Amino acid sequence: MSATGQPSSFSALRAAVVAALLAIGVALCWWPAFNTAAQQAVDAGLKRALVSFATARTLHGVVSVVQGTELAVQPMGMGVTLTPGRLLTPINELTAQVADWMLWASVAFGLQKFLLEMGANVWVSGAVSALALLWLALHRGGRDPPWLAQTLVLLLFVRLVMPVTILGSEQLFAHFLAQPYNESQLASDTATKRLQALQSEAPPAGTHEPAEGQGARNGDAAAASLLDRLKQWGSSAKEAASHPVDAAQTRLGEIAAAVDQLVERLVTLIVVFALQTLVIPLLLAWAVLQLFKGLVRPVP
Repeated sequence: MSATGQPSSFSALRAAVVAALLAIGVALCWWPAFNTAAQQAVDAGLKRALVSFATARTLHGVVSVVQGTELAVQPMGMGVTLTPGRLLTPINELTAQVADWMLWASVAFGLQKFLLEMGANVWVSGAVSALALLWLALHRGGRDPPWLAQTLVLLLFVRLVMPVTILGSEQLFAHFLAQPYNESQLASDTATKRLQALQSEAPPAGTHEPAEGQGARNGDAAAASLLDRLKQWGSSAKEAASHPVDAAQTRLGEIAAAVDQLVERLVTLIVVFALQTLVIPLLLAWAVLQLFKGLVRPVP
């Protein structure tokens, strides 16, 4: 009796669990707060992606401008030109790739939002409810056809996969990815503002430091003695030979410092959005599909 009682008890328990889970699934199909929470989560993700895309595009433009800037000085008539072009080439290419990634992340969030609205259609929820009741009624009598179970699994998956994956990925983002995202976004904004400030402060290419002194000497040629002009020329030449190159090199050092830690932050942004829009949703979708298949799989 015990040998035959155990399979019977297991079947009864499994049937009760399946019925309870199907009831929860049907209830989630008609629960407005469930869809509302998923809608808010996908909107928040889309907003983050668009903000990061705008930051990456702005940073790419600023880096491109700074990359083409020449810090030119000509002490004592000898030209010295310093350019950050080679220094900023890798970061310029990376910012372009980050902007592309952020654009694809925005498209992914938009696609999730569209599929969520499609799955939340009242006809889909009604079809899921009707098929669930029909399958439970036939399953209790042992007459459920395989096609009915497969159709029920498909409709349950279509109806619940998007809100479940969206809410699940948003929760994982809030617990594990929010801090790296905020730090990387803040670092990108700070680097953009710093590069813009350095660009606005940079002297234009081909600036002649002693030009003003030379113009003053030409204007006052009639009044200034030869000795005064020689002293003025010597002082200007000495100052131009010692300070402009150092200032230009200091500015290049500031630019290098502004982008030094930026590579890691930009890569972190790519990782965060790749996890939230690709890796985590696919894993959750696979888990939901396996769960639904297990609910309606016949027991040997």
